Amino acid sequence: MGKRAVFLDRDGTIIHEAHYLSDPAKVRLYRGAGLALRKLKKKNFELVVISNQSAVGRGWVDIKTVDRINRKMSKLLVQSADVNLDAVYYCPHAPNDGCACRKPKTVLVRMAQRARAIDLRKSYMIGDKLIDIALANRAGLRGIFVLTGHGRQELPGLKKPGAPRAVHVARNILSAAGWILREENRAARV
Repeated sequence: MGKRAVFLDRDGTIIHEAHYLSDPAKVRLYRGAGLALRKLKKKNFELVVISNQSAVGRGWVDIKTVDRINRKMSKLLVQSADVNLDAVYYCPHAPNDGCACRKPKTVLVRMAQRARAIDLRKSYMIGDKLIDIALANRAGLRGIFVLTGHGRQELPGLKKPGAPRAVHVARNILSAAGWILREENRAARV
């Protein structure tokens, strides 16, 4: 029996969207992000970031900088809410590189699944882009779309025929976490 996880997009979901973020000093958590993740962690969810970082493949940012940005985000989560991420996976390739790991492909989710013994059927994905929800659909996760980051701009795309299907649309990561916990409580009562 595998663990439950919440897979999380980074930019626009946990931290403020900053077009091709390249400076760790500019990392800013969304209000309530730390609390949201602490609530999920308290209910024994693994917290796994899955992120596309195409600025590396485009030559605008190096891997060391992405790693420093991820460490800064993790540090802010500990400082704000005493919560630790379980893992961070990212695709460093540009969109036209033809890699196997860029969202909405499922390679990074499958890597996390194997490494952390995660049951995808009991797990969720939270993100602000259609590709996050498409990833959730392809990997068998329940996808929650947030209206932060690119969310409001991409929301109309969820309503188009053939679009990825979100199980819920939430105002932000804190609202998404609350919905997950309510769903889990409801399922436990059935």
